[in-house]
Order: sequence, then structure tokens, then C-alpha cells
Amino acid sequence: MARTFLLGVGAMKAGTTWLHDYLAASPQCEPGLRKEYHVFDSLDFRSERGTEPWLLHRVVEKAHASLDEVAAGRPTDATFLHQAAMIADEQLYFDYFTALFSRSPDTRLTLDITPGYALLSAERLGSIRSEFERRGVRPVSVFLLRDPVERIWSQIRMQKRRRPAHNPGSAEELVAQRYAEPSYAERTRYEATVGNLDAAFGAEAAYAFYEELFDPATAASEIARLSSFVGIDYREPDLGARFNVSPRSAELPEETVRAVAEHFRPTYEFVSSRFPDRDLPKIWPSARFVL
Repeated sequence: MARTFLLGVGAMKAGTTWLHDYLAASPQCEPGLRKEYHVFDSLDFRSERGTEPWLLHRVVEKAHASLDEVAAGRPTDATFLHQAAMIADEQLYFDYFTALFSRSPDTRLTLDITPGYALLSAERLGSIRSEFERRGVRPVSVFLLRDPVERIWSQIRMQKRRRPAHNPGSAEELVAQRYAEPSYAERTRYEATVGNLDAAFGAEAAYAFYEELFDPATAASEIARLSSFVGIDYREPDLGARFNVSPRSAELPEETVRAVAEHFRPTYEFVSSRFPDRDLPKIWPSARFVL
């Protein structure tokens, strides 16, 4: 029986939490301690990307707090100690996931779905694949794509809901102001992520569209395809279960949709060319402005 490790790389706000929980609920999956391990983005983006060092700092702070609990003889959550150890010695990451297969003879799959990994280089992705292959584990990757306008708008609504004081104004106004900023744009340049995954994983990289995963007309076939790809049995999904949903209070003005779509024209064109079997303007309505 094949042992498969799934590296989920995003995209942010494209259904990764739903996919994780669907896969993790399988009796053939041992997901480990958490959905997002944030090991390689903490390692690789601590200096060159100014938006990322908080990840490493947060892990360190939480690990210190856990150590204080240990020193006081109180029970504590080992999650951040475990995460900090894998950042300190990345070989522990590969050994940990490989060891999860020994917990049950039924385990076929384990996984780390961290949307921040969408920004990893082809070299880093390739090294992750090589380390698992060296341990006799089949490494695969999945990347979920979502309409760029909708992805950015959802990210901003989430940030506004969590930290309203840092995000003054309406979410719709913020989309118009921020869509070109690196913290939004880099996660929306799907051509870069797909290119790196193709280079590092080849046929062991799978792609799916957020919109198709939650469309009753296509969801079952897409989820069955992904289940087969990662090596577990298909189960009927609960499409009514949504996580981290960012409610809408208004619609985006047409001029904002057009501006964002125009800015990401190369992304729309790439996705349309890379997935020619998809009717992209039908899946992504904002594509009407550029395709």
C-alpha cells in the first residue's frame, strides 16, 4: 500500500481548510497535530519578504509560553514546541510525517496544507519532494485556484473582520486600494506557483478550482478525483460545511473588478492556457474583462 504525503500550498481563501478537514476525516489519513505547519515559509521568508517574519516570531513566542508551562509543571499544548523544533531542524519535519504512517496499518495519507507555501521556490519544493522520496514516501502536491478578484476580496474581508482597527473603511474600498500590494498580489500570481509546482512535482502536482469544488454540478467528481490522486477512498462530502467564510455586506463596484482583473491579466491568460479544458469566463466571472 502506497504511503502518500500531501503538501497543500494554497491558495489562501480558496477552500484549503475545507479540503484539509475532508481528507483528515478519512480513516485512511493521519493528519498529525495541525492543518498548517508553517515550517518552510518560516525558514525561507524570515528575511527577504518583509511581510513574513511575524510567522517565525509567533512560533517562538508560543514555544516560549509552552516552555514556561512545562517549567511550572503544568500541562501544555505541545504544538508550538513541536513546530519550533521542526524549524530548528527541518529533518524532523520529514521524520515526523513519515513516522505518522506507523500509527495505524490503515494509514495511507498524511498532510500539511499551508497556504503560505504557495510562495516557495521550485528549489525548496523539489527538496521537500526528494526528502520524502528518500524515506520511501510518495510526495504529492495540491493547489486550489480561485478567481483572483474573489480571492483578494475574501482575504481583505477576513483581515477586516479579525483586525478592524488596522483595516479602516469598507472591504470594497480596501480592495481598490490594496490589490497590487505584495501581500495580496504575490498570492494571486498563480502562474508563479503553478510553474514552480510543475518544475518540482511534475505529474505529482494536482490542481483544482475552488468554484468547482463547491458547485453541486462538479463537486463530487472533483473531490473523487482528488481523493484518488492522494490515494484514499472517496466519501460523500458535506458541501454545506464552510470554514473561515468572510461574509459580504456589499458588492464590488464594476470599476474595481475591472481594475483588479486588468492588473492580473497575465494570470488569467496563463490559467486559461494551462487549463484549456476549463471555460474560465464561466468559472471566473471577472475573466470577462480580460479574456
